[in-house]
Amino acid sequence: MRRPAGWLTSLWLALAIFPLPAWLAAHHPKSVGLAWLLQAALYFGVGYLGSGRLGYGTALFAMLLVGGGQVLLRWLWLGSPGAWVLALLLDGLAALAGALLWRWQAEHYGADFHFDLIAPWYERLIHPQDPTRLLAALALTPESRVLDAGGGTGRVAQFLRPVGQLVVADLSVGMLRYAQQKPQVQAVAARTEELPFPDATFDRVVMVDALHHVFHQAHTVAELWRVLAPGGRLVIEEPDFHLWAIKLLALGEKILLMRSHFLRPQAIAALLPPEAEVAITSVRGMAHIIAEKPR
Repeated sequence: MRRPAGWLTSLWLALAIFPLPAWLAAHHPKSVGLAWLLQAALYFGVGYLGSGRLGYGTALFAMLLVGGGQVLLRWLWLGSPGAWVLALLLDGLAALAGALLWRWQAEHYGADFHFDLIAPWYERLIHPQDPTRLLAALALTPESRVLDAGGGTGRVAQFLRPVGQLVVADLSVGMLRYAQQKPQVQAVAARTEELPFPDATFDRVVMVDALHHVFHQAHTVAELWRVLAPGGRLVIEEPDFHLWAIKLLALGEKILLMRSHFLRPQAIAALLPPEAEVAITSVRGMAHIIAEKPR
């Protein structure tokens, strides 16, 4: 699983050692609940990012050093560590939870727990976009065998009908529960890096707003190409990382502890084999990488 960025881990350690929650509670007594919640979130991040970057045991040791440093700063800055010494117990439990989550993800092929958590509200939070441009790129027929890789709840797949076969493959079982409720959709729990389909199974393969979430992007693109039939078409839709708004989105997902890694459209195209006939378009911040597979 891809390790967290060094700068992000260092930033989180710095935020955790600075006694901001204690200052907030001391100067705004009505915000004490928020202060404790912030304290727990900071140390959860210490455990999670530290475990991924430094290793499980080293991360917990770093938490003890950071926690001790924060107690010292509280005493020097606020005059007394007070009840926040007891917060070290909360810090430890939160950091342990973060470290265990990283280990669980590493053992489960980098699964993003965020998607299982938000599955019931996903399509309310992220409304389906107008599918006209995507449908034009796919050029579906009623006989098309279609794979929506990383398709989650079937937010996109619901527009890809009628076709001969429609499969949504995703690592999040929570998301797939909603996908299989949509007409004609077959839900398959699978890593995109290791799809459980024979070569040349699908006439059309699509991946929308998901490549930046996968564990190994090169392996994923190779698998999408493998299951695509000769004469078929692969369409990858991703936020255009050339834009500053998308760079800020990427930073936000890092802060939320998502393992997102955005690529520029040309870098995605470079992952395809030399024989692929590739076209790239970008409209309103979303890039389409369209690849035809020779017959």
